[in-house]
Amino acid sequence: MFKDYKVDDVVEAVFPEDGQMYSATVMKVNGDGTFQVKWDDPDGGPETENVNAENMKKVNVFKDYKVDEVVEAVFPEDGQMYPGTIIKINPDGTFQVKWDDPDGGPEDSPVKVKDMKYPPIPLEKLEPGQKFKGTVRGVREFGAFVDIGAECDGLVHISRMANERIDDPNDYVEVDQEVDVWVSEIRDDGKLGLTMVEGKIGGGGGRQPADLTPFEAVDADEFLTGRVDNIMPFGAFVTVTLPDGSASASGLVHISQIRDGFVEDVYAELENGQEVQARVVSVDLERGKMSLSMKSGGGFAPRESRPPADLSVFEGIPSDKWLTGKVARTAPFGAFVTITAPDSDATADGLVHITAIKDGFVEDVNDEVSPGDEVQVRIISVDAFAGKMSLSMKPEDF
Repeated sequence: MFKDYKVDDVVEAVFPEDGQMYSATVMKVNGDGTFQVKWDDPDGGPETENVNAENMKKVNVFKDYKVDEVVEAVFPEDGQMYPGTIIKINPDGTFQVKWDDPDGGPEDSPVKVKDMKYPPIPLEKLEPGQKFKGTVRGVREFGAFVDIGAECDGLVHISRMANERIDDPNDYVEVDQEVDVWVSEIRDDGKLGLTMVEGKIGGGGGRQPADLTPFEAVDADEFLTGRVDNIMPFGAFVTVTLPDGSASASGLVHISQIRDGFVEDVYAELENGQEVQARVVSVDLERGKMSLSMKSGGGFAPRESRPPADLSVFEGIPSDKWLTGKVARTAPFGAFVTITAPDSDATADGLVHITAIKDGFVEDVNDEVSPGDEVQVRIISVDAFAGKMSLSMKPEDF
């Protein structure tokens, strides 16, 4: 719940006469934690009222429009939004907008700032590294969706919300919060990746693969100095540099290649910014990917990528239907559970994120479930294209 409202913030607030939400403006921050708001049109009721934060929703309004800028604005004749151009900034704080096609109405009209917005930014106009102030539109177990004014909301993955490890995105952001973000990647499938950590840029998509040619000839027994850039549950991305300093590139040190012996938690072994020694195990020039190892020998042959599991049989199962599953394995971020589709022999693994194991905070997945445990789960979402399925052990959606 957003609580940091300020005077003059534009919000939607519950009007006490009918319990409905209407556009309003914060007039005063009260000492008891409530906010005095003024409705645009109280329809004969009280013009102002004190409202609790849970009955309000922030509307982020941009106010610094300039003359000659193209905007989308509400046309007063029909209340619909049309493209127009700002021709004047009025003394009362409104903007005079000239309509592209007013359809016989006035050629230009004064428009309140809350009834204007910039046209959506085309994805092809975005570039990795650009900074925006965005608004959190949704929070999920894997990250947050942020609106930066583009054609679609961008995803800030949980691994790109802070430099330290994050167990629950809700500890860092909430819906309607304003955050600074940087464009991380623009993918060919029309999806936008963002980061809240400046410097955590990249990850694929519309960019060309990295040129790893200088690393192709590096001897597999030669250790290079590297720096840990990003830690994931399955390993760490490390930027290594050739001894002569002529080239640097990022590669993956899989969890099995961090050290001899079993590694249960990558975060317990490495930290971002740490200097390490790593060997080049394999280089894929076409895909721009490099596998590294911090182990002294033994060679690491990365597994060939497997096609996504066929989850189509699970897509139509309602989210309130309980299924019996068996815990296949656990990880710091949750448990993978094998389930069988009703009236079918089809089985597949789905992830019960740590936040979906039970109501309340879960500190350690292994305190709650173990491999082989029989559990009851519900299907929350199925991404048949990616071969991923999200499950929940909680009785209600999270």
